[in-house]
Amino acid sequence: MRQVLGSEPCNSKLRSKDPNVHPAPAMRGEYIIIAGETQIVKSSTPPTGIVFIDGSFLTVYEKWAKETNSLLGYSYHYQRPDDWFVRYDMQETELIGHPKYHIQAKALGENIRLPSGEVRCEEVLKMIIEQFFDEACQLI
Repeated sequence: MRQVLGSEPCNSKLRSKDPNVHPAPAMRGEYIIIAGETQIVKSSTPPTGIVFIDGSFLTVYEKWAKETNSLLGYSYHYQRPDDWFVRYDMQETELIGHPKYHIQAKALGENIRLPSGEVRCEEVLKMIIEQFFDEACQLI
């Protein structure tokens, strides 16, 4: 993730050239990587996490198993200043109405979760740069 954030054209689109992506306390046998002050983002949440030059931002939450170094769950929430958002989630366990891998977007409605496949933070960063900053990039 840090390699992608430090590369061009991604880095030139960041408000802070060194976003605060760091580990957080977790249960024994697990570790968590976060970027942002909160895991749950509301329309009133100020820019936090990976903040882009237009005021949009990406919060990152990843929970990993130490022993197997496998991803247990994630949430990647991208929000623009006009309150439009898209969020990719991986639930640790599949719940009714919450497919294990799903996407939510403001345009779909708050309670609509479309099944999706697994995504990685690097893919979300690439999508943001390509779709919302109107430039092709070779991040990965």
